Amino acid sequence: MNISARPPRLALAGCALLAVLNLICGLGGGLQRLGSLSIEGPLARQALLMHGALMMAGFFGSVIALERVAALRRGLWVPLTASLGGVLALSGAWLPAQIAWVVSATGLCGLYLWAGHTRAWSLPLAVEASGALALLGAALTLKWGELEAARWGWSLFLVLTIAGERRELMRFIALPAWASRAFLLGWASFATLPLLLWLAPEHAAKLGWSLLGLLGLWLLRFDLARLQWRAPGWAGHTAICLLVGYGWLLAAAGAGLANLGIAWHLLWLGFVFAMVFGHAPLMLPPLAGLRPRHSPWALLALGIMGLSLALRTMATLRGWPSALALAGAGHALALLVFGLTMARLCRRQPAAQAWR
Repeated sequence: MNISARPPRLALAGCALLAVLNLICGLGGGLQRLGSLSIEGPLARQALLMHGALMMAGFFGSVIALERVAALRRGLWVPLTASLGGVLALSGAWLPAQIAWVVSATGLCGLYLWAGHTRAWSLPLAVEASGALALLGAALTLKWGELEAARWGWSLFLVLTIAGERRELMRFIALPAWASRAFLLGWASFATLPLLLWLAPEHAAKLGWSLLGLLGLWLLRFDLARLQWRAPGWAGHTAICLLVGYGWLLAAAGAGLANLGIAWHLLWLGFVFAMVFGHAPLMLPPLAGLRPRHSPWALLALGIMGLSLALRTMATLRGWPSALALAGAGHALALLVFGLTMARLCRRQPAAQAWR
């Protein structure tokens, strides 16, 4: 679908609402697992069972594809299909949901191919495209019941998408030759994970977490955020969120190498949501026509998420069920605070400017 002539704002809004529905239901399922929430009914049971898939394939698969749609002005069906996959999963139609996620991930790969063919290929675009390929791998392995492989596929989808976007911004600075080669080598090494997951899963996990840790160190050393965290406005806000997120990435890698189950949530809730908190103010104008005013209060959600995640880590390691429930409530509070803060800070801009 080519949407360059007339941005379908109602369709965009509907797609975004479906993505948020996936987020809310996925979050609700996670809160049930932690004991933070106790609700009955078939929808609650499905949310509990599909918690990870709703968050990764339904929510993040949709919003990242929606960002691509905004940049390329085509392919609205891709994020819409990802969101609908979550709705199908919630209704109990598991096989159609899996098919929808495979179709959506294939479409996202197609969007990157179209961008490279019609515009220009670059290293950052190739890295992001490999993230979309990882999402497709996650959708296929989930359909085959390989949950561990799907978990790695979802994680690489998010990590490689973020790494590609940050690498794109680094074109404005001169990197040492060895740093550029190290980035290329690390990216190429991620490609060996699917084979290792099949042949030697225990070694694949060690390699995966090691590469994530090295990526975290590389980003902390070379990302523009290290130069911008004192900048005024949203530039400084984004830089702070990024640096905190890279810290969580290193923590996740360390926990993964120590074979601690909390590693996945340090990656997803710590690293990924720090990226969300940092980039959302920059993404709202092209996606929704909303331009938020800057406020230091926008960092409050980042702090709440960090404290609740630290509590969750301690509760997991010490076996404190009540603290786990409290940590889960903290995760939900962080997302709620962020949503309300953005709503408070936003002002409507003319629709004609939203896609510029």
